[in-house]
Amino acid sequence: MVKRNRMKHIKENAVGYSFILPSIIGFGLFMAYPLLHSLFLSVMDWNMFKGLSGSTFVGLENYKAVFENEYFRAAIMNNLKFMVMAVPLLLIISLLLAALLNQKIYGRGMIRAMYFMPYIATITAAAVVFSALFHPEFGPVNGLLKLVGIADPPGWIASVKWALPTVALFWIWKNMGYCVVIFLAGLQGISRSYYEAASIDGANKYQQFRHITVPLVSPTTFFLAVTSVIASFQVFAEINVMTQGGPGTSTVTVVYHIYDTAFKRFIMGYASAVSWVFFFVVICITGLQWLGQKKWVNY
Repeated sequence: MVKRNRMKHIKENAVGYSFILPSIIGFGLFMAYPLLHSLFLSVMDWNMFKGLSGSTFVGLENYKAVFENEYFRAAIMNNLKFMVMAVPLLLIISLLLAALLNQKIYGRGMIRAMYFMPYIATITAAAVVFSALFHPEFGPVNGLLKLVGIADPPGWIASVKWALPTVALFWIWKNMGYCVVIFLAGLQGISRSYYEAASIDGANKYQQFRHITVPLVSPTTFFLAVTSVIASFQVFAEINVMTQGGPGTSTVTVVYHIYDTAFKRFIMGYASAVSWVFFFVVICITGLQWLGQKKWVNY
């Protein structure tokens, strides 16, 4: 009897493991192996056209080169500027829109779908359209600004000063629909009784939003803050399509720097070292967010 139960237990475990086996194989092939291989490459000087025989061990020289490279320093500064510009605006606008769409307004479903459409649009196509809209000479945005009396409108993606904010604007527009949907889910979990009690006490709509909505939706805000910061550091397709890091180094980001170094100039060892340095920077920022959430997130 004991032997039969043991065999049944082993059979059930085998069936369970067979279900997760494809995921384990996929993780090993496409996540774990490339991760470990990039760590190996980061201490090598590797010519990819000569195979593994074309590699030379250089120790920490690639990491030293990363911190001495002005292009990398410009990229990491651009990433930080991009995060500061884009993430707070994305969260504030998304929360305000979600609070508005959580009300009983005419055409609410259609408006929700309209805001979500950019998120599911192909990023390359959307970036090309956005670049055309903000073209410094022929774009309709500058045409409109000239019509209202602004004789010298910004150069947008052709300007060193405006290129990064323009990409940030596109990134906010592209990701706003996703954040609105997540905020709506958070808002619908707040009991209406809080608002009814606040109304009886004489609180107006702003006071209800400030003292009920914002604190009670803070776990959702924290989740979106963490994921949006990570996403802002991963910005690549927008840069590649709209500016390719220019003008100058005004829009180069770390991921674009890695792509440019690894797949255009084939310096794989240095690119792998940049990837690992970047990984630890993102881990540190996420860790700081995790420590800071104890002061403002209400569970």
